[in-house]
Parts: sequence; C-alpha cells; structure tokens
Amino acid sequence: MNWMSTLSKKTCAAFYKHTNIRSGNRVFPCCRFKTPVLTFDGNLSKILTSDVYEELRNTDVNDIPGCAKCIHEENTGKDESMREWFNRTYTTESVQLEYLEIGFDNICNAACDGCWSEFSHTWSKINNPDALPNTHIISSDELTEDIPSSVNKILFLGGEPLMTNRHRRLLETCADLSNMSVTYNTNGTFLLDDQTINLLNQCKEVEFILSVDGYGELNEKVRKNCHWHLIEKFINQIQNSDYKLLIHTVIHRNNWHGLKDLEQYITKNNFRWRPWILTYPPHLDIANADNKEEIYKFIQETNIPNKEHTLKHIKEAT
Repeated sequence: MNWMSTLSKKTCAAFYKHTNIRSGNRVFPCCRFKTPVLTFDGNLSKILTSDVYEELRNTDVNDIPGCAKCIHEENTGKDESMREWFNRTYTTESVQLEYLEIGFDNICNAACDGCWSEFSHTWSKINNPDALPNTHIISSDELTEDIPSSVNKILFLGGEPLMTNRHRRLLETCADLSNMSVTYNTNGTFLLDDQTINLLNQCKEVEFILSVDGYGELNEKVRKNCHWHLIEKFINQIQNSDYKLLIHTVIHRNNWHGLKDLEQYITKNNFRWRPWILTYPPHLDIANADNKEEIYKFIQETNIPNKEHTLKHIKEAT
C-alpha cells in the first residue's frame, strides 16, 4: 500500500486498528455506521486487509456517509468526537486489529426508546407478535480461530451481552488476558456470575458502560424492562469490585425533561457520566422536536457534560 497517498486525506484510525461485528454476521467499520461493509465468516484476521477497508483508508472521511456523526460533532464543538478519540488512541502507521467490538446476537430483555429489533429480540417480538419464536433472534457465527494476539481491547455489544455465555467463550480463546482491556455495554439488569468474574479478574482492565437514560421511574419508562432496583444491585456489585463504571445516557425527545434529576443522582454518587445526543431514529432527535426552544432553555440550566455541544446541536438544526 502507498501510505503517502493517505497523508493529504482526513482519515480515522478505526480503519487501521478496529472493527465492529454485529448480529447476523455484519461487519461495520465502527459502531456509528448504519450500513455493513462486509460479511463475517468467523475469521477476524482478514477483515482489515480487505478491499473495502483499503478503500476506506484511501477516502477522506468527509466523503464517507458513515462518518457523518463524527464530522457533525467536530463541527458543533464537542470536546472529542469518536474519530478524534481513535486518532488520539491509535496510529495509522500500520494495519493491525487491536480493538474489537462484537455483538454476537440481538438477545436482549429490554425494549428501549430509540432501539429496534436489530439490537433487541424483545422489540422484534413486540413488532411481530405472530412470527415464529426462532425468527426474532439474529446471531453471528462463532470465531473460527483464537483471538489474534494483536487484540488488546474488546468491547462486548448487545443485545444484552450478559444474557448469554458467548462473551465468556470468546475470552476463553485469549491466550493471555493479562494485557486485555474488556468493556461491556449493558443495561445493568443482570449480575455477574462467578465464572465471568474469574475471567475478568485475569484482565488488565475491566469497564462496564451502563445505559441509564433517566432516574428511577423515567428510566423504566424509556427503557422498558430495565427495572431500577436491578440496576442498583448491579451498580453495587461493580462498586464492590475493581472494575470501572461509566454511566451512558442517550438524550432524546422522551427523556430530556429528566436530565436534572439524573444529573443530581450522578453528582451525588460521583459517577463518571457520558451523555450523548440521539440522532437516529430522527423523530426522537431533540433538534427535531416541536418544543426545541423549551428543551434548549432547560438544558441551559443543567451542568451536563458537553452541554455546549448539545445546545449547538439544537440551535443549528434546520
């Protein structure tokens, strides 16, 4: 490859060091892409060296539709877009898989606002109640090889990864967990079992990104089946371990009014917090709300992280 040909282009290190595998054997360059670029066949080693990834590396990100959200964040002053995080964390000097995001299936007990059947078989059952039970679950193949030794970070996506044991089976293929950073995206309604804890205790670092879109009853309303008492038990388990916890909140038209209560809860417990703006599906985007001036004024009165980016997102929406 002619590495000099990429120097004049605005690129993303994700195309060099990362891949995102979702249910149904779909391969994406990152979690923000809406369209898959490859079909997973169980072999991780050949994904980054494919012609599709070669083309991504040679294309300016401004010309890649899947990169639009990062470009939007950079243009509206967010502290750091995902693309900027990748470029800060990884180099583009070589092509080698180091960071794997993987969602084995869409098995999930929740039906959250802003989600759909691609990530939740519960949503599939709600939307297609007369369909055969086995048609609701979308799975991906098992790996046909052990995790490449170059991989040092794994993020387990959903569905809800703690509902099956596939995350454990993958970790068991790692020759050495002592240099592995492991992250889970979770709704916090399932406690860790002893087998999982034994594996995670061998890892270099473990983090749980807990999705919470409101405090108490509001979270239960916008994240159906995510019962607050179960989430509190999960938080307590993580706090009593050496694992990290990050609260992830998606701001949308159905939960913005609860941000002050959630902010108070986050502040009281000194949790790390990462609010993001939901932009898809578009009808839930706060920038598309009929009362966006009210939302704008409300958010002005909060101290949420990246508040100025959120305000600019609302103000500049056409």
